[in-house]
Amino acid sequence: MRHPFFCLAACATVLLGGCATYQPAPVDPAVTHAQWQARRLDDPALAARLRPWLPAEDHGQWPSARYGRADLLLAALALNPDLAEARAHLAGASAAVDTARVRANPTLSLALERYTQAQAGSAPWLWGLSTDFLLDGGLRRRLRVQLADQAVRGARLDYAEKVWSVRSAVRDALAQRLLAQRQENLAARTVAAATALEQAARQRVALGEDEPQVALQAVQTLAQARSDQAAAAQRAASSQAQLARAIGVPVAALEGLDLHWDHFDRPTAPPSARIDTLADHALLARADLERALVEYSQRETELHQQIHDQYPQLSLGPGYTYDHGIRKLTFNASLGLPVFNQNQGPIAQARARREAAAAHVRVVQADIDSAIDAARSRLAAALPALDAARAGTQAAQRTRGQAERAFQLGAIDRTAMLGARLAALAASQSELAALDAAWQAEAALEDALRTPLDPAEAALWPAAGDRP
Repeated sequence: MRHPFFCLAACATVLLGGCATYQPAPVDPAVTHAQWQARRLDDPALAARLRPWLPAEDHGQWPSARYGRADLLLAALALNPDLAEARAHLAGASAAVDTARVRANPTLSLALERYTQAQAGSAPWLWGLSTDFLLDGGLRRRLRVQLADQAVRGARLDYAEKVWSVRSAVRDALAQRLLAQRQENLAARTVAAATALEQAARQRVALGEDEPQVALQAVQTLAQARSDQAAAAQRAASSQAQLARAIGVPVAALEGLDLHWDHFDRPTAPPSARIDTLADHALLARADLERALVEYSQRETELHQQIHDQYPQLSLGPGYTYDHGIRKLTFNASLGLPVFNQNQGPIAQARARREAAAAHVRVVQADIDSAIDAARSRLAAALPALDAARAGTQAAQRTRGQAERAFQLGAIDRTAMLGARLAALAASQSELAALDAAWQAEAALEDALRTPLDPAEAALWPAAGDRP
């Protein structure tokens, strides 16, 4: 009796010797918060990670003297916590492929039996070892591996979509930050002019030169200017926080940085031929469309699995029995019997899921086409509107200059001159709003195409998914 148990113990020792060991990795919120607060764009460790990806004309220099869209995108690819989470999910999907490829382990069973009373001519013990080998191979295993590979492909596309969303967040936050800075400047000048107008109106009312209603209007103009100034300050702070979050650093890390956007004042529509080429590519291979196609392939594979599962699986179980002094070799086989069902329910469900996935592909493709057309029309309308706003600003500036010269010559009073100055400032604010609308229209077109239209970013984008 000692020999079989010794053999079992030896086999268990050998098999368990190759097992992985558990290593705890607790997450301490205090430590992670301190690490977050310590993040900086001029961190030498960040420079080492980004240097291989910097454009050749920069000679691998980091940190940059001025941070443009491409620089901030590179930093976000390395630091953004959402991308780190997406990479972890991608690693998990890749690990699932190894799980799908492994073969099922056999099971080992031990049976013991002892006579309670001595039997003449017989050993008191019966013991037996039996195994069970599931014949899990061939098509079943290939389908399982294929499904895991498709899941990895889907995770890669999800990661690509997350990269794009982070890039769009950086772009939008930078645009809002630059616009908010200009709005703050205009708001401060508007408050100064409105304050002077209010004082001048009060003086004229006190001298009996104007009705009290004129002073009331000046007070209301000043109140509105102060409200706009507060809104501009709030927008600046909000855009600064959004930009920091999109990059993956605390707000303090952006203080004092020189942020710039080349040709920010001159948004233009790309050539129509280029947009047509990008649109054709998006309609066939945009990441979310590819994701829908991968999902359809998964549903197709699942249907194949369910159809194959209607055929029973075979298990083989060779064994050994010591039967009260008699040694026996045993051999068992088991096979499921498709008596009450032939897997019709799961097959029907899998077929319905496949049809739903096919319909989703068509929905995504229609959405892409509609989004591209709408964005092109929006940009085509926004650029002339910007030109019109700039023409209005130029006209208001000329009127202001004429009013200031007339005031110096004594042809008009101070309130008229200040009114012209406020009108010019209001026109400048309208121009900023039109500039904002133009960049938002371009952002909508980029989102529809899933391609940056800025040349510097476009040079980085093809390999953005491979960034650190």
